[in-house]
Amino acid sequence: MLAFVLTAALFVGVLGCQAQPFAASHAADPPFILEASWKTYCGRFIQADGRVIDRKADDVSTSEGQSYAMLRAVWIGDEATFDRAYAWGRNNLNSHVRSDHLWAWKWGKAKDGHWQVLDKAFATDADQDVALALILAYKQWNREQYLQDARAILQDLWKSGTTEIGGKRYLLGGDSLCKDASCRLNPSYYAPYAYRIFARFDHTHDWTRLIDNSYFVLNTASGLTQTGLPPDWIQIDTKSGQMKLREGKDSAFSYNAFRVYWRIAMDWELFHDERAQSYLQRTLPALVQRWRQQGMIPAAIAADGEALAQYESLEMIAAVMPGVVSVDPTVGRAMAQHLQSKYAAGLWGDQQSYYLQNWAWFGTALYDDYLGPFRLVQA
Repeated sequence: MLAFVLTAALFVGVLGCQAQPFAASHAADPPFILEASWKTYCGRFIQADGRVIDRKADDVSTSEGQSYAMLRAVWIGDEATFDRAYAWGRNNLNSHVRSDHLWAWKWGKAKDGHWQVLDKAFATDADQDVALALILAYKQWNREQYLQDARAILQDLWKSGTTEIGGKRYLLGGDSLCKDASCRLNPSYYAPYAYRIFARFDHTHDWTRLIDNSYFVLNTASGLTQTGLPPDWIQIDTKSGQMKLREGKDSAFSYNAFRVYWRIAMDWELFHDERAQSYLQRTLPALVQRWRQQGMIPAAIAADGEALAQYESLEMIAAVMPGVVSVDPTVGRAMAQHLQSKYAAGLWGDQQSYYLQNWAWFGTALYDDYLGPFRLVQA
């Protein structure tokens, strides 16, 4: 994988986060770029109390942002920041807000000037990442409470975030995306590697069914587009199980859908499911061809292949490059080099975009084969 060479000066003047050595079972220290960018991210996006701020969206906080911080913190070995991010999310997005253990997805400044929960609905991807981060933290730091909390979240996630349709178990987008006999599904929420880990620590639910249905949903969703790329959202009929594209921008491959490739590349790297490699080999050539022809990937691609943007998405490049490198190593390396060229002073590209900073970090970690605490739950 690509070696990133950076200056130690990036560490100077950034406070609040500390990467710590991992347990002896970890084979390698994190690449320097992951440590440096984590420290910078903490200084720019995470308050002292653990709140993660989306500076491009009126300084709101989301369950997604808190879950990403928790996942990165345990990944890099920063227990103090992990605890702060988790405590803020639990205290502000769940306690006295919801009656279960799931988190309200949006918190910010209300019209009356008060800072509070703006939408009590949960977003499934965030809650599963919170549960996953807690399990990894339990394995890393041997604190039983983390595991108990993860199991409580998984109990409610299974109950409210999944549903049975035609003998298959589907992951819903949340508790506000179903109307009458139709539900809006997000293919990029499906994370088969996470369900394998959940199955090892929560024996009260059959998470293996979600592994199988992840590949069914992704293959079906990609089959709905002319490009073979997954769309951001699809619609499912809860009576027939039929899936179809939604009209408008939901049918594009864009800022949601690109996460599919990171999740499937992660499943391949950790668990070597042949379905993961098959999916990458079958659907990624559309992006590889665009890169070879244009030296970039549009930030949004319609279901018929039309470019809906004339600019690129660095977060998309970061997320797809770990999968692309297994399909076309030359293009994968070119993407990694391009991403590296946009890195400066601990941040990638747009320095105000917390979403970009997270996905550039996740993509780099997977591309560089640094999987930190995931190795502890891999066997």
